[in-house]
Amino acid sequence: MRNHVLYTFLSWLSISINVSAKVSVEHTAPEICPWDPTIQGLRTPACASPELLRKLVQPLPTQWKGPEKCVNGTCVFSNAVQNGGISLITSPQHAHIIQSFAVHADGGAYPPPYYVETISGKGIGLRANRSIERGEVLMVRGATLVAQTEPLVELEVGVRDMLYGFAVAQLPKDRRDAFMGQMGRDIHDKINTNSFEIFVHGADDKGARHLGTYPDVAKFNHDCRPNVHYRIAETTMTAVAARDILEGEELTVSYADIFLPSKKRKERIRSWGFECACALCQGPKNETIASDMRLRRIEQLKNDLNNFQEMKVTAETGAEYAALHEAEGLHAHLGSAYTRAALNFALFGDEERSREYALKAAEELVIEKGPGSADAQAMRGLAENPRAHWTWGKRRMLEK
Repeated sequence: MRNHVLYTFLSWLSISINVSAKVSVEHTAPEICPWDPTIQGLRTPACASPELLRKLVQPLPTQWKGPEKCVNGTCVFSNAVQNGGISLITSPQHAHIIQSFAVHADGGAYPPPYYVETISGKGIGLRANRSIERGEVLMVRGATLVAQTEPLVELEVGVRDMLYGFAVAQLPKDRRDAFMGQMGRDIHDKINTNSFEIFVHGADDKGARHLGTYPDVAKFNHDCRPNVHYRIAETTMTAVAARDILEGEELTVSYADIFLPSKKRKERIRSWGFECACALCQGPKNETIASDMRLRRIEQLKNDLNNFQEMKVTAETGAEYAALHEAEGLHAHLGSAYTRAALNFALFGDEERSREYALKAAEELVIEKGPGSADAQAMRGLAENPRAHWTWGKRRMLEK
């Protein structure tokens, strides 16, 4: 999916960009500028070569190359050693932020509790070679390619593809082969088809959207009720078992919002170029109808629980909300569901039930958001002393 964000300028240089995407990106003649900044109020416009950029921006960490092939302030940076090899297509600001990230690549369970298999109707996939317990870390991978979305979608196709091709060419052969082995006709299609959204914070307030590719993670096929959950910290992807998995089961993630009704989920999956073959979508029609009813009820209860202007909930509404997640098999979202239930019981002044759901939430949030999750810690705090929590009794006061 293409994402659109405002391009972040090199503010410390007070640079404004004014260049057509149609000019040549090769700095081969004096009249051609691959990057054309104006130093405001100081001098007339001048060409800025990658060599000049290297003098103007901070020194690169060891083993990093770049900026190279700069177009409109978007450049290629690469490191053939870190994470086994990684390339960036982004601004110098964001490149320096990404280069500071701690990368924990090629981790997870060893030996891997899965094997690669060609799965009928799906292509390459992963299947469990032993039983896997809920919460087990299956795979930890660093990104192979990271590309900032908004600047690239504004470029002429040929210029964009040149940047993509150059970035991939900088990868070591094994990483390059893994990238090219992903589904997709060409590099652009492989990025669009297989990437995950990453927000790079620090260069601006909102965080710039980037797409990150993880060829090993891309081997997980889709299921509307997946048994694997993934989370991204900086540019490191961690895949964990969302529930207990039996030997022989296929390992799956969801390619679409699993809270969407079946019709919309199928439309989203169809946009990937295939029909959803998961058990829910291919099962009896009455089960699909029941699932959609549960999803509508979940959405309604979520809105009611968030409504503090009208009294639309009881103390048990949060428990119903969590139970619907359990019935629907939304394993990767149980932490968030239990959190709402715990907070709602605290709002109604029910100490025992608030503590019960807070403990369940803390356990699930470790899977959902990671062992260092601030949300998990907050739920442990609520469980220790519900009466000291800021939510205590607030809904009970509204009843009066």
